[in-house]
Amino acid sequence: MNTGDLHRREGPRNIRFAWVTVSSSRYFKLKKGEDVEDASYSVARHIIQSSGYKLTRYILVPDNPRLLLSALDALLDSQDVDIIVFSGGTGPTPDDLTVQTIRPLFDKEVEGFGDVFRTVSLKDAGSSSFLSNATAGIVSGKVVFLIPGSPGAVETALRELICPEAGHIIGLARRGL
Repeated sequence: MNTGDLHRREGPRNIRFAWVTVSSSRYFKLKKGEDVEDASYSVARHIIQSSGYKLTRYILVPDNPRLLLSALDALLDSQDVDIIVFSGGTGPTPDDLTVQTIRPLFDKEVEGFGDVFRTVSLKDAGSSSFLSNATAGIVSGKVVFLIPGSPGAVETALRELICPEAGHIIGLARRGL
């Protein structure tokens, strides 16, 4: 058995996710009292729960650095969260601020996540997959993923990468804590 398989087997199984949708349009509709559909969150909830994990928190924030940081701080302080996923705000437009806001707080970046995500996305998204700045990192023993907000990107990230490695990466992130 290789080391990766051993770590995967020994990793925690009771993993709790928090989901943060980053969308100014949805946020302001909700603030006006309008109904808001979050298709990506629906996809995420289904995949996370069908993978045997719990989804304990959901937050909707606009593309605003102060509110992004506030959401992260609240989730880092939470005892019922192991993995935090920010969905949205990872592209090249001027208002895509998730990566630039959250990445500087990483204790350690998991650089391979973004590379592998873009490679895996190539088959579905085509050449536009390189426009994503998706990445991941570890903050205070919790794993934080920054992924695009489209339902297809959410499905790819969760099914192909995040859920299969959740216990493994949490076990590694908490080693020595």
